[in-house]
Amino acid sequence: MKFVSVVDGDTVRVKQGNKAITLRLLLIDTPESKDPKKPVQPYAVEAGKYLDSYLRYANLSMQYDNNQKTDRYGRHLVYLYANNRLVNDEMVRSGYARIGYVYSQKYYLNALKKTESVAKAKKLRIWSIPGYVNTRGEGFIYNPKKPVVKQAPKPAPKPAAKPVAKQPTTKAGYPTSKYRKGAPKTFKNCTAMKKYYPYGVTIHHISYNKKHDRDKDKLACEASNVAYQPWMKNN
Repeated sequence: MKFVSVVDGDTVRVKQGNKAITLRLLLIDTPESKDPKKPVQPYAVEAGKYLDSYLRYANLSMQYDNNQKTDRYGRHLVYLYANNRLVNDEMVRSGYARIGYVYSQKYYLNALKKTESVAKAKKLRIWSIPGYVNTRGEGFIYNPKKPVVKQAPKPAPKPAAKPVAKQPTTKAGYPTSKYRKGAPKTFKNCTAMKKYYPYGVTIHHISYNKKHDRDKDKLACEASNVAYQPWMKNN
């Protein structure tokens, strides 16, 4: 019988003659690493590597327990020997396996229980994690905690933008009541005023002067066809 590969810590593929078969080691169970619905359990990968190193260059032989030689998956249920040493016992002794799946095959059960008690007392591997080995049933209890995602702190509220003062607007073509920034506040004559206020100013403007309002219509330096209107107070 030739070693082919390790499936996991308690399952091996070997070649018997020209036929490849899968062996399931009786009475033991190692952590799960192949179930796509479950996370890889602690010591699962290590158990597989240890079993691989133990079998790869050894002389292998196997022994059935009773007439039930295979399980429903077609795996051969065996006690496996490497250089005449019981591999099932070695996996338990090293702390990679626990006793599990005990059915009608019980030939080495008592011997494995003694081995397991020693590994448990020494807290070897699977026994080093409190509560990991399911003492009330089969398998292992492993619920990895999801990483806590820290939320980024909320940015401090930005101070409210100060309202931008609107520049005074005027209705084009009409005298204005609003002062133009940078303009003089007094003018010698209309020619000088119209450089800044081409359509003249109203009586409400800071630069209004009676001498520029010869027709006394509340408009200074305006066009001849323009008459004062109340809305011009805000123009």
